[in-house]
Amino acid sequence: MSETFFQNIGFLFWGVALGFFYFGGLWFTVRRLTTAKYVALWMLASFVIRNLLVVIGFYPVVLQGWQSALFCLAGFIMIRFVLIHRIKVQFN
Repeated sequence: MSETFFQNIGFLFWGVALGFFYFGGLWFTVRRLTTAKYVALWMLASFVIRNLLVVIGFYPVVLQGWQSALFCLAGFIMIRFVLIHRIKVQFN
């Protein structure tokens, strides 16, 4: 196996980690809204923190080239579908 293959798998897993943080954080925020005292502040803070950390996480990947960014984005989107499926199963 080539070094590029392992780098691409690493970028894919990095995208999965970023996606899990982003979409898991979104799910955590939505679940907490019913008990939050300041709902708007909670949503705004969650949005800013999640987006800021994901942008910081994607930035070094994008500097490696568009192929690495594509693998990272694929992992990010893949975890979105996994979490959506898991949440649907949890509520059915």
